Amino acid sequence: MNRPLKPTSRPSRVVAALLSLALVAAAFATLMVRLEVTQEGYRISALRVELRDLEIENQRLRLEAARLSSHQRLHALAAKYGLRPPLPEHLVMMP
Repeated sequence: MNRPLKPTSRPSRVVAALLSLALVAAAFATLMVRLEVTQEGYRISALRVELRDLEIENQRLRLEAARLSSHQRLHALAAKYGLRPPLPEHLVMMP
């Protein structure tokens, strides 16, 4: 003999509400993570531009330092201000 099957009860509204809430929370968390990733991408892009500008400025300053300390320029300035190498009797040798 087969027993008659009892109809199953429908899930309560509380379960449906909790599942919906979990789905909304997961969607919101995903959205927030994507927003953070996008903001960090913009920040990295800005830092790359700043790095490039600083590298260009560094190269310009190195060239200027090399130009200012060149021997030809220093000899020309020495002659302009009447500077000359010291005489041998002005040199002091330390023991």
